[in-house]
Amino acid sequence: MNGEASTKEKILQAARKVFAEKGFLKASVESIAREAEVSKSLVFWYFKNKDELIKEVVKDILPGKAVEECLSKNIKGEELVRCFIERYVKLLSDPLNKKLAIHLMGLSLVHPNYKKLYDEFCEEALRELARRLFCREPDEVDMATVRGLNGLVLCNSARGYDKVEVLASIAIPLLKERGLCT
Repeated sequence: MNGEASTKEKILQAARKVFAEKGFLKASVESIAREAEVSKSLVFWYFKNKDELIKEVVKDILPGKAVEECLSKNIKGEELVRCFIERYVKLLSDPLNKKLAIHLMGLSLVHPNYKKLYDEFCEEALRELARRLFCREPDEVDMATVRGLNGLVLCNSARGYDKVEVLASIAIPLLKERGLCT
């Protein structure tokens, strides 16, 4: 890793920590720079503003990352469901990721900019997952079902529950009822 890449990564890791501790609204670029042991201007060298830094941090902690990994395997049906649950549980097993995901989800309910960010990294990924799970363009009930799958994993992971097979045994019958393709 070259110096520039390691500095950027150092800033991102500091941002993850500060955002997880203080939340996205209360965290300042100054506190992130202090945590990364760099100047505030160096943070702005890599990220034009706080929103760009937030976007970079959250893109890897929402279900989009798990969906992307599973869809790249070209699997479907129950195997795809288990893959998604396993990958998302693993992603949320990191305490910082868990806090960041919960912060963003909460803010997305009350703040238009965070709703847009959540939609960009979560809703579109879930739509792609629904397309593969149901082998069709998802309707509103399909999307509600896949959001339920996302919520099942997120809520249980937030409580420290990570038994993939148990979560899959809850999700798969519901998805089959909606027409899970095999």
